[in-house]
Amino acid sequence: MIKRRIPALMLALTPFWLSASISAEELQQPVDPVVTIDAKIDQKKADINAVNEESASESATLRQLTQKQEALQREGGELEAKRNRTKSTLDKQYARLLDDPETDLTSFQKQYQEAWNAVKENQSNRLTNSQDITEAEMRLSQLKQKKARFSNELENLKEARVEARVKRINAELRESDVLETSYTTTCSTTMTLGECISQGKYLTKQKAVKTFKSKLLSNLTESVLAKQNLEGVQLNIHVQESQITQSGFSGDNAYFTQMQAQLQAKPEAVAACSLLNVEARYCLKGQAKSSKNKDKQWANVTVRSDQYNDAVTIDGVKYGSTPVEIVLPTGRHQVTVSKDGYETYNRVITVNGNDTVWVKLMPNKES
Repeated sequence: MIKRRIPALMLALTPFWLSASISAEELQQPVDPVVTIDAKIDQKKADINAVNEESASESATLRQLTQKQEALQREGGELEAKRNRTKSTLDKQYARLLDDPETDLTSFQKQYQEAWNAVKENQSNRLTNSQDITEAEMRLSQLKQKKARFSNELENLKEARVEARVKRINAELRESDVLETSYTTTCSTTMTLGECISQGKYLTKQKAVKTFKSKLLSNLTESVLAKQNLEGVQLNIHVQESQITQSGFSGDNAYFTQMQAQLQAKPEAVAACSLLNVEARYCLKGQAKSSKNKDKQWANVTVRSDQYNDAVTIDGVKYGSTPVEIVLPTGRHQVTVSKDGYETYNRVITVNGNDTVWVKLMPNKES
């Protein structure tokens, strides 16, 4: 005869689950950190693509300027040769003037003057184009640094995404639930009634554990991946509390058990990493952090300017002329770049990582 009992465990837990349900409905649905990081990763990839396009355009501009400079140099050589020829011709006409005072030098002087003006114009064009090349190289270098920074930020985001996934699945694995499970066992004729009842309770709990495990895995955000990597992972599911609601014999040595049980998984330390197929360090992160945080951080810093024979001083220490490459501790530093005839560059910079400081010196207004 099957006996029915009051589901005490369900009644005892009902206020807790009800209040939790109401609270969840009242509160706004929290944003999944992984989704937030995914959006940031997409944006960072878009930023890198934009920098790549800008770098490609700047590289094309630099190639054009370099080709133009080569053409101007060839043209300069030809113009200089022409100037020399017109000068030689003019010198010959001056020599004739000694024998023939009526010699007209006007056309020869004009040719020489035109040739000389062309040489000066070429020199001016070469200087202007050289400055354009320097500025283009500076812009291209800045874009490369920007891309390097974006790439580093992207890698950090990818790392943060793995950490967020591990944290998320860790939280999901520790969810508890109350299940109602029933099971009918056939008792051996050699069993006592007590042994048969104990076997019924045990097998019913075992079924509850299997049901909870299946439900737990199916509810994971990355359920498909977790199930693929489940082999060898210890979830350590425990029956925290249980209450038999119905039980009894029903003929043919069959014993029926219906049970309400509260279950929770207490997975091993690296379970989340194993299920996500990521390195175990993500699950063990946080150990020995304190000693690392005390170490001073250093960075490689390069100082460049658009002038030669300048003087670089950092935090009162002289480092000579640019380019200067030094290692500085992270934080604020006083950078001074000076040169006779130019206004002194004097700035406080904040060093957070490897970086290049570009300096453009302006001519002194008083000079």
